[in-house]
Amino acid sequence: MKKHLLTLILLIWMTAACAPQPQPTQQSLLPNEDSYPNGSYPNSSYPNGNDSSMDLTPAQTAAISALSTTLNLPPGQITVISAETVDWPDGCLGIQKMGAMCTQAIVPGYKIILEANGGKYEFHTNKDGSQVAQVESVAVATSAEEMVIKQLAANLGFNDSDISVVSNSDVEFSDACLGVAMNDITCAQVTAPGKIIVLEVDKVQYEYHVSKDGKLVQPATLALTWTRDGGIAGFCDRLAVFLSGEVYGSQCKSQPNGTMGTFASLLSADERTQFDTWFKELGQVNVDASDPEGVSDRMVVTLEFYGNGKGTLGKSDQQELFLWAQNLLQKLYS
Repeated sequence: MKKHLLTLILLIWMTAACAPQPQPTQQSLLPNEDSYPNGSYPNSSYPNGNDSSMDLTPAQTAAISALSTTLNLPPGQITVISAETVDWPDGCLGIQKMGAMCTQAIVPGYKIILEANGGKYEFHTNKDGSQVAQVESVAVATSAEEMVIKQLAANLGFNDSDISVVSNSDVEFSDACLGVAMNDITCAQVTAPGKIIVLEVDKVQYEYHVSKDGKLVQPATLALTWTRDGGIAGFCDRLAVFLSGEVYGSQCKSQPNGTMGTFASLLSADERTQFDTWFKELGQVNVDASDPEGVSDRMVVTLEFYGNGKGTLGKSDQQELFLWAQNLLQKLYS
């Protein structure tokens, strides 16, 4: 009996020894969360079973990159909640900000909702993600007068207290551009209620048009327009300079939707002094520096300046004003 029991135990031991051993699962091969060198797990640089970066569109990638920079978070901690195809009504991707002028051209793109750190963030992009804008929560707005005073002070380097309000009138504008028309900008022909506010500093007046909700502020006192078309290079450049310090430019080849800057960010002290001198001394100046009619690859260059004085420009002065405008456009795109 003992002999048979010993034989049975030996057979059971040999059978267990020969059985295949369980292999570790893939999950057990990965270090646990605490073993990563920082607390940013999951991170796109680490193994992540939920990583779908290969499926992201360029627009989604651009939105994630923008939010990653804003929040100082790794892209792996940002999730795409939704991405909706949208035709934005203007070059600002449907996000209008004070002092920014928007072309009224349709821009195909996306409305993208991202999630990070428990919060949700909305981004608007164009089709390929080369334009990205975040929809920011808007705090309780200050009055329209306060907004335009701060805008003018920032543009021209004044103190808010230096600026007085000449008038503040309720108006119904006939288009979405609030009655400020410029070359190559198409404005939707809809009634837009708002205000016309006129400010004054150092005996010079500056007009602003403001939408009813205060989200769109358009400078309205043009000081200079400059255009360049044609030539061998096929130029198609536009520049509009407002007396209140806003600068708008467009180049149909590189920036068909245009871009915006201000005196404060674009002009040196000497350039600003030169501009102020021209405004005080010159009246309305119209200059045409185009090639003669019939010239092959003719280039058409025109400039209009709206000064507060009565002076005129000689040929050398005209050339200086042309170069000033051309250099300003280059700065706007640099």
